[in-house]
Amino acid sequence: MKVFVTGATGFVGRHILARLKEDGHIISVLVRPGSEKNLPFIEGIGLVTGDIMDPSVWAKSLNNIDAVIHLTGIIREFPANEITFENLHFEATRNIVESAKAANVKRFIHMSANGASPNGVSEYQTTKWRAEKLVTESSMAWTIFRPSVIFGNAGAGMEFTAQIAKIISMAPVMPVFGDGEYMLEPVAVPDVADCFVKALTESSAENKTFHLGCGTPLTYNEIIQIIGKAVGKIRTPTIKIPFGLIEPVVRALGKFKSFPVTVDQLNILKAGNTCPEHDFVGVFNVKPTEFTYKNLPHLALFKKKRRG
Repeated sequence: MKVFVTGATGFVGRHILARLKEDGHIISVLVRPGSEKNLPFIEGIGLVTGDIMDPSVWAKSLNNIDAVIHLTGIIREFPANEITFENLHFEATRNIVESAKAANVKRFIHMSANGASPNGVSEYQTTKWRAEKLVTESSMAWTIFRPSVIFGNAGAGMEFTAQIAKIISMAPVMPVFGDGEYMLEPVAVPDVADCFVKALTESSAENKTFHLGCGTPLTYNEIIQIIGKAVGKIRTPTIKIPFGLIEPVVRALGKFKSFPVTVDQLNILKAGNTCPEHDFVGVFNVKPTEFTYKNLPHLALFKKKRRG
């Protein structure tokens, strides 16, 4: 198939490109000027340079495309640079959906997020929901994926396990917001990529939404201990910080890029992130990767930085 991908330079996008190439698809990607250096490979890829917020530049590139995989999204906002959930989740999706419809694209695979809802606890979740509505109300055959938090090898990037591993390797104790008993269901990035690529040709996945998770919900406390074991610690000491103490700090400092947590992210963490169903296992014949220390080999580099 001829597949057009947005967000291809991101963590998940790079893994999806590799799977598309493996399956022999003809790939085109939308990249910002200069960002093509972040692609896992360039040979055999049709590069379309442009900003997703300006479809006049790239819309014609969708002519003769069979399917779109739309991955564009952000996990935190920087309004001064117009990097907002409203722009990059909702408006960007409207641009690609309308352009794909105009080009008579038949298939649309969309990256959303677990917890997407009109009543979400964060703007991240509500804008993801509104973007979903644009997709489901289009005339194309669509599939939406709602992954929980994604883990795996991010190359030079820092996905959530690497961020935690970095703190564990450098600090004497790991800070935990609240009691740490909120539940998450981490899903491996190869499993996510597998589902996206299989959805292109799986007719039973059309016009359906799938939640993606490992199948075994874990508390944040358990996740920290698993990551600690991956970097060589028998047990990771923690310090609990009540939400009532951390929330005012995050509210004041979360707008700064150097501060690691935002109010939106804190609200999502508090609410938990587990999947209500796992239909993807049967539809795409995927055996979810367990979240164990043995399945976190990309964290080995943090062992060298560990103190004690």
